[in-house]
Amino acid sequence: MKAFLTTECAMAIDPALAADTCTYMEAIAGDGGVHDATGVWWLSPDIQLIGSASGADKADPGVDNTVDVTLHSVAGTTCAIPPGTESLTIDLWVANPSLAMAPNNSASTAHIDSIGMPSLAAGGSETHQFHWMPAVGLPASDPQAPGHKCLIARCYADPLIPSATNFFAPDDPHVAQHNICIVPCGGPGAAKRPAGCGLDVTTVNPDVRKPQRTRLRATFDLNPSAAVREVVLKRLKNTKGFGRLSSTPPRRFELRLREFPKAKVTDGTKGGGAKRPPAYEAEITLEPAQVIALRFVADLSGAKLGDAYIFHLMQAGPEGQSQGGLTVVMMAI
Repeated sequence: MKAFLTTECAMAIDPALAADTCTYMEAIAGDGGVHDATGVWWLSPDIQLIGSASGADKADPGVDNTVDVTLHSVAGTTCAIPPGTESLTIDLWVANPSLAMAPNNSASTAHIDSIGMPSLAAGGSETHQFHWMPAVGLPASDPQAPGHKCLIARCYADPLIPSATNFFAPDDPHVAQHNICIVPCGGPGAAKRPAGCGLDVTTVNPDVRKPQRTRLRATFDLNPSAAVREVVLKRLKNTKGFGRLSSTPPRRFELRLREFPKAKVTDGTKGGGAKRPPAYEAEITLEPAQVIALRFVADLSGAKLGDAYIFHLMQAGPEGQSQGGLTVVMMAI
């Protein structure tokens, strides 16, 4: 993962929020708002969606879905907020399973709400609960359609006006993202023959002015970090048929890009040991603000029933900078 991404380019932080050095959200619990752009930064514990019927990370139409968003303040007196600050603002967006997302692109995200809350004491944390009722009958392409959802939140001192076109994730400490999908594969009639399955995914060129050379990558996680294991297992324990996390890669997986039949593809799904985990990579060029759909597919034939496979899907920009990510857990049932 670290070879795919780079930290050599300058950190991308929203200049409009630079005056607030106190308020932050965490990508990994305890990171203090310092997000590791070369790691799995899109499983923030500070954003939690609970569908009324479907449960964690899913939305149900026509009923109340709750989203808990947690903010933090830097401890001590080393940070600053703009003069005249009276409260904090939280913005919340929702999307279909996605890699990169954009705040002003209705094909990419939907703005759920923005609320104000009291300023935090130094070193303090506070959680606000959003109530979201998606409309019934939305098409699957709508960011508010039912099913697995990706969420992104932004918090900042109220006198500030953040960018309307870019989230500046993952570097900006004011922004956090929560993107994970649990995908049971098989179903009735296939219980003895775990088969391949897939997930539709959306992404966007976050640059609204110029085309970008973009690399998309899917990798099988041979050795999940403690943070990844915690998030994944918390969800799998409530998933019928789960047996174990697989440490053996599936036979094959790939990114299908119907809009880019000439994409430059590197198929490394056979892997190369612990230092080179199985991966599939595609290089394409996206037009300014272009939103595309792709499909992630894994062949689970030969898997043991109950095996769960952790994949990370990532997007990198022209300088190797991380632009988005999604964790997909496919399980043979």
